[in-house]
Amino acid sequence: MTLRQTITASLVAITALIYSLLIEPQWIEVTRHSKDIGLGVSEITIAQVSDLHTSSLGRAEKNTLTALREVRPDVIVITGDAIDERGSLPALDIFLKQLPAAVKIATLGNWEYWAEVDLEELRDVYRKNGVTLLVNDCMTVSAKGAVINVIGLDDYTAGRPDLSLAVGRCEVEHPIVVATHSPGLFDKTPPIPTESISLVLAGHTHGGQLAVGKHALYTPRGSGSFVAGWYQTQWGDLYVSRGVGTSVLPMRLGARPELLVITTK
Repeated sequence: MTLRQTITASLVAITALIYSLLIEPQWIEVTRHSKDIGLGVSEITIAQVSDLHTSSLGRAEKNTLTALREVRPDVIVITGDAIDERGSLPALDIFLKQLPAAVKIATLGNWEYWAEVDLEELRDVYRKNGVTLLVNDCMTVSAKGAVINVIGLDDYTAGRPDLSLAVGRCEVEHPIVVATHSPGLFDKTPPIPTESISLVLAGHTHGGQLAVGKHALYTPRGSGSFVAGWYQTQWGDLYVSRGVGTSVLPMRLGARPELLVITTK
């Protein structure tokens, strides 16, 4: 390699490093989709916020809040790994206080377990900010004249998801949206019939955080065969979000942070 080639390669590497540390992790992409779940002429807009991994109200969190205010969703679903340290509950509280008006639902992720977060304290932080934490539970949501059931399953990687228990708590005549954290669960055969499930939302993978094209260099345990985007599974149509924050390494490259917005109709 010539001196010029060495200098060029070094500049490219330095630029990529700066970009992956300082630019892409804060560059929130709002991805919009429409999904027919049998609501007829009515529509419910759902925004999914996954994998915040928040410890302070940084640029990524502020950009997410700005995007949410612009979207003005009917339902906000926080699908786990909101924090990954016990001491980050105050930071999460600050973030939640600034969410726009909506029906707000949360699920648990693996890091809430691994960091030994006090789950009752976490539930209280959610509750005082108008967020319902669902753990193998179901919530009936009404908006714009439409009604859906939202199931929050426990995390597959670190918890004990129980679809049968959660479905039993739903009003069965309405479409079901399942929200959970780790998508590896959906490689498995569902324990009960899933005809009533219209949509499944998960996160956890971060889209790999470092990816070449659509190929992640690494996905964490519990990701199963999933990386990001839409998949057809035995459980129903699944969307895996790339999430907002970072884990282990504070960088993203080829896997921009994502705010998913789905209009169900």
